Amino acid sequence: MVNIGADLLRTMDSDLVVVGGGPVGCAVAAITAKKIPTVVMEEHSDAGVPVQCAGLVTARVIEMVGAQDSVLNRISGMVLHFPGGAVLRLNGKETKAVVVDRYKFDQHCKDRAVAAGARYVTGSKFMDFAVKDDGVELWIDGQENSHCRLLVGADGYKSSVSKMAGLPTPRDSVKGIESDIDHRMAEQSHVHVYLGNHVAPGFFAWKIPCGDFTRIGLCVSDGYGPPSSYLRTLMEAEKLDGEKRLASYSGVIPMGTLSRTYADRVMIVGDAAAMAKPLSGGGLFTGMISAECAAGTALEAFEKNDLGEKALSGYQRLWKEKIGRELDRGYRVRKVFVRLSDKKLDAVGRLMARPDVTAILESGDIDRPTDLAPAVLRSVPSLLRFSPQILGSLLFK
Repeated sequence: MVNIGADLLRTMDSDLVVVGGGPVGCAVAAITAKKIPTVVMEEHSDAGVPVQCAGLVTARVIEMVGAQDSVLNRISGMVLHFPGGAVLRLNGKETKAVVVDRYKFDQHCKDRAVAAGARYVTGSKFMDFAVKDDGVELWIDGQENSHCRLLVGADGYKSSVSKMAGLPTPRDSVKGIESDIDHRMAEQSHVHVYLGNHVAPGFFAWKIPCGDFTRIGLCVSDGYGPPSSYLRTLMEAEKLDGEKRLASYSGVIPMGTLSRTYADRVMIVGDAAAMAKPLSGGGLFTGMISAECAAGTALEAFEKNDLGEKALSGYQRLWKEKIGRELDRGYRVRKVFVRLSDKKLDAVGRLMARPDVTAILESGDIDRPTDLAPAVLRSVPSLLRFSPQILGSLLFK
């Protein structure tokens, strides 16, 4: 496998250019490159750097890219810590998630795209574009130096492609930070999740067993200051502040799906389209689905030789059919969650501790968590008091 450098890109045109060489961008290219010339542009030196993910995904995501050797650990349960000190333990009967080495996972995604025929360009920063009658002119490293017929933005939460195309901005976001520490958790089968406005206001904190090391981190909503101060407090409370830090990561997770994810000769996917799951912040599964939808739309548009805005609008319909309901329901639940005081979170915890509710929660799928909402609300209708209108809507839609 050979990476193509920026100098060669300046003289190279392609039918499709994907800006962003992470898993989602590579997922687009792995499909389109089999039929049309496709280039993937990655501004960093390689795929998988820098890491900006907790690395907790379902096995189906691993199967999508054949990245079995990137798995560090398998998770079957979760331990929920509530603000007042109550602990709720959920024990799944099978693997619910896997912890991955994101560098290895991203390398698999890259290899899959290249094997399909895509050209992978590193060290080239996308700067701007202009839609012309015959295609898209690209500015790379500050120079107009390439041309394509269709542009896909897979360039993350700060998406330059989305901004320059005049597409909507995310409705919400959280800032995250995490560290890998030289500490082996005694129990490797369960993730620990910490709730509370003193721990991670507007989101949650996590402690993930990764074999010989532990990944600990959290996200906070805007307006609560830097997440690093909350992480220090959490590590002190967990008596992990003296452990050696092996690596640290930070980033922003956009949430709240966009009303439009396409424009004339442009589509955006993954975090660029704010497709992270609002309840967990995970974006790989939804991003991969959006990539499949975008790639299918692109191939159909090329076949019809129509790359205009109307022709690409089918992309929006496709991803809404596949993941729109989950993302919308998740965002509604999040709106309720962020309003809960620690006292109310403790009250929710007491209601969830009922055996019948615990059994429902243990049956869940982390890629589609709100599928459980109707069953939980019917079992514990008193939960509706926290937001009758929003939560009540989950019973019927």
